[in-house]
Amino acid sequence: MKAGTVPAPGPGPRGIQSLEIGYRILVAIQMGPGAVALKDIAARADITASAAHNYLASFVRVGMVKSDGRGLYRLGPSLAALGMTAARDVDHFELVREAAVALSEETGLGVAVVIWSNGPVILVNQSAVRGRVFELRNGPVEMLHTAAGHVFAAYLSADAVLPVLERELEADGLAPTAQEAEARLTAIREAVLQRGYSVVELRALPTYLAVSVPIWNVHGGVAYGLTITSPMALLDTSEDSAQVRALREKGRALSRLLGAPASLWAG
Repeated sequence: MKAGTVPAPGPGPRGIQSLEIGYRILVAIQMGPGAVALKDIAARADITASAAHNYLASFVRVGMVKSDGRGLYRLGPSLAALGMTAARDVDHFELVREAAVALSEETGLGVAVVIWSNGPVILVNQSAVRGRVFELRNGPVEMLHTAAGHVFAAYLSADAVLPVLERELEADGLAPTAQEAEARLTAIREAVLQRGYSVVELRALPTYLAVSVPIWNVHGGVAYGLTITSPMALLDTSEDSAQVRALREKGRALSRLLGAPASLWAG
């Protein structure tokens, strides 16, 4: 896939290629920001400008795309109506759960889906598919010693995170001052923001590493932490590794499907 282009559909039953190209065009417009020029739509959809123009003419006629008359295009009202209907009918949690299963099958690693409820809580725990069993359980987990916990610490407000951080430090026999707790939170945030994902050695599973990315919601907030877990020797945590790329691509795809602002998943 070329940089900046819309991912093509994965393998599956034979379909109608023109519909798939049309979908890529719509996603190219969704990527924004704002109204998108024809040449950018064509480049993102990996087709010629003349082919993109033909699709856009049809989309404009049925109201799925709106043109401002200057060669710029936005998603249109009939597409918005379809989207609002889909939003009522689509089970977002099931969407994320299915993606976790697919990510585990693709990477061979354990995958967890985590939410925030006064601390991180595992909702889905898909065991590794290569015969390595580990003992994570659904339910509350530590923020300081889990990768998803660090994701939430990085992107949630300090008011939400600091009480949990202080509670966990006290449980470890520490009594941090307010300044020490804030410094610990700052260090976590800086590490996650620098990478775009978190890497944590799991205290609950010695010799295991976890890597987590945020899944964003329609309001631009963190809806879930998506995590891969593996023995240290089998997990390459560098941003160019196939495992981390697969995780980040899945996180971006889910964020787009949850309606997150394009700035959080495009590019």
